[in-house]
Amino acid sequence: MINSELLKSFIAAADTGSFSAAARQLGRQQSTISSNIAKLEDELNIVLFDRKGKYPQVTEAGLALYDSAKLALNSAERFENSAALISAGSPVSLTIAFDEDLPLAPFMAWLQRIHKQYPIMQLKLVRKASTQIFDLVKNNQVDLALTPSLESNSSFYEFTAVGHIHYIFACGKQHPFRHKRHISNDDLATSTQLVATSMLDSQLVQTVAMSSQRWYCEGYDALLATLQANIGWAFLAVDHSAPLPEGIVTFTPEFSATQHSAQYDIIWPKNKILSDTERQLRDQLATVVANFSMNER
Repeated sequence: MINSELLKSFIAAADTGSFSAAARQLGRQQSTISSNIAKLEDELNIVLFDRKGKYPQVTEAGLALYDSAKLALNSAERFENSAALISAGSPVSLTIAFDEDLPLAPFMAWLQRIHKQYPIMQLKLVRKASTQIFDLVKNNQVDLALTPSLESNSSFYEFTAVGHIHYIFACGKQHPFRHKRHISNDDLATSTQLVATSMLDSQLVQTVAMSSQRWYCEGYDALLATLQANIGWAFLAVDHSAPLPEGIVTFTPEFSATQHSAQYDIIWPKNKILSDTERQLRDQLATVVANFSMNER
């Protein structure tokens, strides 16, 4: 395997047009650059530079190998960086679960940072109902998860409380509630309500389900699409720092004097020792949730 320092010297000399300029670019002595290129030529048994003139000229063979040299150097640097990350304790793979009733858009910038900061890490994103997420955590199939809080401490997971996520009363722009000035309890009770299927296995269904006419939607995207189709009204989790989703409006029933919200936790398997990377990602996710819910609409 060719030493990456030799490749760096060859590429720098080819790019700058002289051994002295390559030395300045790399912070080396000119003699080091000359020696490295000579070693590379010996290893390859190929003349890379014509040294007859005042400045060395890349030979045809050198030009033919230039692109391959850059690819080889980039691969070597990626290998070294990846090895350094693994050596420092960065996980090779990570599974993160999100409550399916939350929008993913507010978390995209955070996920992009993860991709940039940990390019070798294989990330698996899971979108499930909270009850399913708890089962996955219990079976050590999820490393970190964002879920609604349970009323009592669990025996199979650790957690960090990260704050409340607020919900709005929402309907489509063509729904009858859109232009109704006063919306009573009777109006809510006699109009189709869209309810997340995750609520079927939750005690919250008794407080969330306000209408006898219900459609159940699995996941945020299904709930949002059904709202946009003006089929019913719903409690909808929203990012208060961003505009409402297209085709959605909010309304305030007469009985509602307070903001509706749910407490959320970040959870992970009991007795799992989080790596430095996992602790950092947990804290970053907590900050995202805090920003997600800090501003009232």
